[in-house]
Amino acid sequence: MKFLVTGAAGQLGRALVRAATSADVVGLARSDLDVTDREAVREAVAGLRPDVIVNCAAWTDVDGCELDPQRAHLVNADAVGFLVDACDEVGAYLVHVSTDYVFNGEASEPYPENHSTDPVNAYGVSKLAGEVAAGPTATVVRSTWLQPGDLPGMVGRVLDSLAAGTPIQVMDDRRACPTFVADLAPVLLRLGSERVAGVVHATNAGVTSWYGFAREVAVAAGHDPDSELLVPISEADLGSSRPARRSVYSALDNSVLRDMGWEPMRHHRDAIAAAVADLTGTGA
Repeated sequence: MKFLVTGAAGQLGRALVRAATSADVVGLARSDLDVTDREAVREAVAGLRPDVIVNCAAWTDVDGCELDPQRAHLVNADAVGFLVDACDEVGAYLVHVSTDYVFNGEASEPYPENHSTDPVNAYGVSKLAGEVAAGPTATVVRSTWLQPGDLPGMVGRVLDSLAAGTPIQVMDDRRACPTFVADLAPVLLRLGSERVAGVVHATNAGVTSWYGFAREVAVAAGHDPDSELLVPISEADLGSSRPARRSVYSALDNSVLRDMGWEPMRHHRDAIAAAVADLTGTGA
């Protein structure tokens, strides 16, 4: 089976290319393929003739999208339509990566796949339009708070602050499911291989805030999770308001995967511990 990964220079795209060890995979970064160029997309897909395309290409700058919603729609929605058309020409299957930002964040328990959408910013609007463009015969995978596997990310930033004795401010008034790309990538590949059509939520288990995340990093690294170096803050503490509104609660319920009998993705606590071990050289 041949996979084409668009947006392959991003953290998730890189993880997908690494994870596809048993398949033929081609990763195209933005410098290789501009997904907003309809003809370039058609030519690339026609030339490569993949069985599955996993679309990781997106504009994820939430505030940038708020300031330029037209560009957001072009990258996050129109480009998906270009990929769908190209897939149709060669009989390829599309797996499109979406986001928790399609919800309004007013829930008090994880959102199931069939919950009504109501984005509160331009980024969410554009990503929801991308889901519509993907259509019902594609797999649309929503995830939250992606964490890299080959870069320090939030784990590294917290570790650096603790090691240096420098306070780090971490948000404590937003809650979701931190998800490590190394855990998400195999799920995306399997969904594409099995052509599981429809909306699927895929996250590491467990709901927390960024402050809770930082505390787990401290525990895994042998530091005091109640250290004064970890400073919980709220959106209001940031002072000047950011252009885009953020959802307060955007945890996702992986009900489709659960109903299919798939093994749940590991708890984010375990993923954090593994990342700490890797970054500190204490892993096996």
